[in-house]
Amino acid sequence: MKLLTYVGTSLRPADLDGLRAHAAEAGVDLSVRPPIVRRDLLSLVDEVGPDTRVLMLDGEFGQQLSVSVTEIREYLRGGRYLAGGSSMGALRAVECRTIGMHAHGWVAASYLDGSVNADDEVALLYDPDSLEPVTVPLVNVRWLAHVLESEGELGHADAAELFALAAGIHYRARTPAALVRASAARLPRHAADLSAEYLAPDRIDSWDRKRLDGLAAVRDEIAASR
Repeated sequence: MKLLTYVGTSLRPADLDGLRAHAAEAGVDLSVRPPIVRRDLLSLVDEVGPDTRVLMLDGEFGQQLSVSVTEIREYLRGGRYLAGGSSMGALRAVECRTIGMHAHGWVAASYLDGSVNADDEVALLYDPDSLEPVTVPLVNVRWLAHVLESEGELGHADAAELFALAAGIHYRARTPAALVRASAARLPRHAADLSAEYLAPDRIDSWDRKRLDGLAAVRDEIAASR
């Protein structure tokens, strides 16, 4: 079986290397493509067979036209398989669930239940060459605040304030350093120190919700492709 995934900032190069190895062991032909843009799916209709599973994680928001509901509907005709998660894929999967698109992960579930309702919660600034994230998407801070409160490391008020201060910073300026500064200025010492720990460069990937959703989605699709 074949699995084609559109991915950019949600996964790291090392993640993709591991997933390719995992797919090869499972006998699955994994093809990785850059973030999806308008008309990519329509081009895919003539390129791949109906037995190819397609997974959409990342897509362009502002640099180019984003993938539309209309072309997703056109692609799904004839019984083709399309799933989404993590970022743009999560948005479109929820919007197109009634026409046959499948959804993966916490981000998609949060859009579906209404706890997240703004498209820009998954937006971020990234290095155009490496596709490495430069800023922190708001949905990731939402997840971090939820986890820290659930585990008793932050009280409800401090968790809510952590999310609020992140929401007050434009996504293009929401760097880890900016979040650390805002936390130091607005949160109690314990909460500010805890935020700084999680925002350290060697710690972010461990709780990056978009990354975790992306990894799980590709693994699940590999398993389903066997």
